[in-house]
Amino acid sequence: MELSELFNYGISIHLLQSEDPENMPKINIINPKDNHISFQCESMAMVETRLKEMETEYIKCRVEEGNIYVDQIFFHDPDGTMIEICNCDNLPVIPLSGGETVLRPCSTLHCTMQQNKIQQMV
Repeated sequence: MELSELFNYGISIHLLQSEDPENMPKINIINPKDNHISFQCESMAMVETRLKEMETEYIKCRVEEGNIYVDQIFFHDPDGTMIEICNCDNLPVIPLSGGETVLRPCSTLHCTMQQNKIQQMV
């Protein structure tokens, strides 16, 4: 088995390659509570349109916490890995340091300004 590791900001992702990829178990059920990789997107509608164009099976979910809503789309990639696409930027970022300040995730337009605020807090 081959292994590659991505590591940054104290987070590690291990990428494994099977010795026998033709005999990997096939997972057909989309279960949002199963293991998956999550990516944030700017347009859930565009993702859904593209999945329909590619005739990829998917399910949509909505998580509600107070007045915060997060939309999710789950599907399997060609290797059977479950992928989540979400508008997770709706979630507040709460620093692990235990501070009282709640930060909002940075958008693509305001990323530098938000990152500067975070660095000043640290």
